[in-house]
Amino acid sequence: MTFLFNVTNRTIDKARREIENGNLWRAKEILQGAIGSESYDVQLFEMLGTVFLRMGDLPEAGRFLFLSGVRRPEYVESIEIFLSRYRQKAPHDFIHLLPRSARLRTLSDYPDDVAQAFREMKFPEVLKDKNGRVLQPQKNNDVWSGFACGAIALVTLTLIILGVIKLSEIIR
Repeated sequence: MTFLFNVTNRTIDKARREIENGNLWRAKEILQGAIGSESYDVQLFEMLGTVFLRMGDLPEAGRFLFLSGVRRPEYVESIEIFLSRYRQKAPHDFIHLLPRSARLRTLSDYPDDVAQAFREMKFPEVLKDKNGRVLQPQKNNDVWSGFACGAIALVTLTLIILGVIKLSEIIR
């Protein structure tokens, strides 16, 4: 774990230097690369969120500030913009909006504020199966299955009746 902490610190230091030099785009690239190769790291998420915030990209800022679990007054607007755009998505679809490193197995693996928001959005407690795949939504297709079976049975019965009628015409 110390190794990951050192990698994160080096990444954050590099990104901070780029921000100080006015290179927000470069800081963004450094942080995005780290997020792709690191595990869930609230520091990286918060820093990337603040870079997007400074760049004026509020929805992207909201995505990463939401994941950081840090709730500061200056973050609220961007987090709300992100959530208002995507809150109505099914949990499976919402999870796929997040970087892979942010697709954790259970809600309790997330920072408290993030887990609470997911619970309010009616996410299931377990988000991934034992093989690490994001769970598919359970679909209620019983009505459509019944309708399809009934339609097939009706068509089959109609064809049998028409066949019997045609056969009786041929025999006469």
